[in-house]
Amino acid sequence: MFTTDRYCRAFISLPALFIMCAVLPVHAAMDPRFELDPQALGVSAASKQPAKLDMHSKKRRTPRSLRGGAEEGFVHTIKPGDNLFKILMRDYGLSNREAESFIDVICRENNIVDIRHLKIGQKISIPPLTTRRAASDKRAQTPLSAATAPLKGAQRFRLDSPDAALSELEASVQIRQTWDKLLPPPKGGLAPIDFQSPTFSLTIDPQRYPVFTAMENRRILVDRNASLPPLVKALITEKDPSVHIVSESPVNGKRFLSAMLESAGFYSVEENFSMDFGTDPKLTIQSDFKIEKTPESLIKQDLVLMNAGQIPLPGTINEFLKKEGFTVYEPFASQTPVVAVATGQVHQIISRKQTDIVDALLSSISIVPDKDRRLDVFAADNNGISLSVKAERYFERGGQHYIVTSFDGDPVTYTLYRLLETKGYQVAILEAGDDFQTVSEKMLTRLRIPAAFARHKLNPDTGGNYSLHMTGFKLENPDYPVSGVFLTNLGLDRVIRDLLKDNGYSIITK
Repeated sequence: MFTTDRYCRAFISLPALFIMCAVLPVHAAMDPRFELDPQALGVSAASKQPAKLDMHSKKRRTPRSLRGGAEEGFVHTIKPGDNLFKILMRDYGLSNREAESFIDVICRENNIVDIRHLKIGQKISIPPLTTRRAASDKRAQTPLSAATAPLKGAQRFRLDSPDAALSELEASVQIRQTWDKLLPPPKGGLAPIDFQSPTFSLTIDPQRYPVFTAMENRRILVDRNASLPPLVKALITEKDPSVHIVSESPVNGKRFLSAMLESAGFYSVEENFSMDFGTDPKLTIQSDFKIEKTPESLIKQDLVLMNAGQIPLPGTINEFLKKEGFTVYEPFASQTPVVAVATGQVHQIISRKQTDIVDALLSSISIVPDKDRRLDVFAADNNGISLSVKAERYFERGGQHYIVTSFDGDPVTYTLYRLLETKGYQVAILEAGDDFQTVSEKMLTRLRIPAAFARHKLNPDTGGNYSLHMTGFKLENPDYPVSGVFLTNLGLDRVIRDLLKDNGYSIITK
């Protein structure tokens, strides 16, 4: 009989083997075919053998965590070629599995959305380190210091995170709720892993090792801490090939979902999926996974998008995707409502009349012009000659005088406006064929306002799984009365309008 731990119990009775051992001479060796590797039972072979001193072994490098300051943590500056795995394994002595376990802790501590986009010179906080030590059959966590904790091969290190257990519990609960919606369990629930035979009995605790539904009557057994011994894994898969074992923790987010979806037996799973809606404005939606449960999913518009991030898609996009045949699942997304922060104004200028375009543009920067104002070219007291010209729009800004007028093809009128320029007026002359883009460019150039007519991204880079691009003028002068101004003549449907509002824009239509 052997016991792997208090959660996983396997009882093996081998009568024939015991009888054989009883009658064999003491010096007889067991047939190699029946010998078991101690590691298959979850037992370290090193613990069964006396220690040997290797006189030729290289001196092991002391992890940074043991050189002082472990209780306070560290601040690491990113260097060329650095990544979080390399930092934790090289500088802090963690194993690959331990480094993987604490990547999420580092990300939460430093608000890192994507570990692939670390910048050289960026400073990240490494939380304190503790060590796990066995004491009276219990695992105690004792802070390390350079004076009291010399490095030993049997020690295992982890980053200290007070909410690590809670985070894993929350993640486990959320993935259970999501998965049961994706693949509802049978009535009465899933049966636990339990095998009985004449020679052995194997029972797996469903609380420690939860079971999930898969396609075609298959089951997924989650080994969150990779603690199932190889022998037990082999017994499970041999006795019931329909059981697939996932040795990942829900706190590992995308890696966990990838393993679950791979084991679920779906018709199609596409990773890093992206799709565009519209051309201008263009809404691009990214998803960690696109799932087709069956070959008919596409025809039946029964498609699933699943994201592993903490930032949820806006409700507007969820509603839109539902109408397009997609169901969105985000098991690890924050449940805290996102409050839109005021970003600026989107001015939708739909009129094609030049003066309307001018008035809307000026209104966006809080300027109200005079209409059809007459300006003197020659005053009446100048040799008795009075000559004036009409300005369709006149205004003052920053001590400058501005005129906007339409050119009717008369060279005399054109000359008069040029004379006004010699008197210090800033004149924008609009021609008959000038459209929204040309009128705006002439106006903004005269006003010396930096702006580019291009396709701009209007939602901030906060790690959300979508982007909204729209063509227009994004005004970049920091002296505006409004912090952000965007000018466009495009039509905006309800979805685009709602997304702009979700991102803190107010929409003004002219």
